[in-house]
Amino acid sequence: MLKLFLIFIRLGCIGFGGPIALVALIEQAVCKEHKWLDEEAFSEIFSICKLLPGPLAVQVAICVGYRRYGRLGGLIAGIGFTLPAILLMIALSILYVKDGAKEASKTFYVFKFMQDATLAVILLAVFDMGKNTINSWKMIALTLLGAIIIFYLPNYEPLIIIAFGLLGLLPLNSRYFNKIPVVIASPKTFSIWTGILATGSIAILGQLLWVFIKAGEFSFGTGLAIIPLLHGDLVATHHWLTNKQFLDGVALGQMTPGPTTVSVVFFGYAIAGISGVFIALIGFYIPALFNTLVLMPIFWKKLTSTQNLHSFLHFAFPAIIGGIISAGIKLGIVAITNWYDYLVFFVSLFIVARKLLPIWAIIPLCGIIGFAIAYLPSN
Repeated sequence: MLKLFLIFIRLGCIGFGGPIALVALIEQAVCKEHKWLDEEAFSEIFSICKLLPGPLAVQVAICVGYRRYGRLGGLIAGIGFTLPAILLMIALSILYVKDGAKEASKTFYVFKFMQDATLAVILLAVFDMGKNTINSWKMIALTLLGAIIIFYLPNYEPLIIIAFGLLGLLPLNSRYFNKIPVVIASPKTFSIWTGILATGSIAILGQLLWVFIKAGEFSFGTGLAIIPLLHGDLVATHHWLTNKQFLDGVALGQMTPGPTTVSVVFFGYAIAGISGVFIALIGFYIPALFNTLVLMPIFWKKLTSTQNLHSFLHFAFPAIIGGIISAGIKLGIVAITNWYDYLVFFVSLFIVARKLLPIWAIIPLCGIIGFAIAYLPSN
């Protein structure tokens, strides 16, 4: 168990580059270095986790731990994998709240340039995510429709994703709607969680918990999928964060090692301090633990074999992409306001697109440039 924990802590410390890069690191460690799993078993884990909502790389880590040491092993692997990023993000959040959020501060330009670079990363990520799936006029139309609907109705994004997914099932047997696998992303599950929270406190922490549960239960594949889900609640509805603060949190999540979804730590701390951190972690990662340690062991074969779930996700994906586009537009309108914002945005886009620098390097580099500009005599 200790060896498992140390291995995943190491991976959490060196893992940069998004979920696919993190999965590749996990595969290298567990299949080639330690030979805990063969390639076929790991591919099966990866395929199942791609079908489930929640952070992809974290769920793969949990599944590997489960296959090695059972449910306790899955929990230990998940904690080890996310712990370095969580601790680093807590430290960065404390520094940010103390100084970085003040526009008059010298660090204003640091975060301003990091925001511009983050928008470039989001745009390129949308292209990379969609190029293999959004490959027909029908899928393009669905993506644009999803982006428009979510732009104006951001609070309903989980239900919009479900509605799009159900479109893919119309030609299929209607009995699908009673099948077990869809419970992980169904309106029934949505209402159950609502009922649970309705019986508790209506204070800010209870509302915050529900916001992060929704994000954990309805984000698929990439850490960027949480952006529209959280932006709609944290910024547009409750006004707990400004657009600037939200984008700063996304930027910090992109530049830390480990899963980029660790941005939830920043959001939780900025809203409610250390209590908010715990609420964010519990709300966002509990659905992933439930999916991988409870649902998957019971319905493993069904999840791998059902074509219905593939059809559901195939049509839900344009809504997910559309949601990211919608949030990116809203954030861009607020963040890109000067000529130097455009310059940083397009230069960052060129550098990342040509792979001249990795994503985790370009964002802090832009921050360093902003820091240097802040200390020029004219500033």
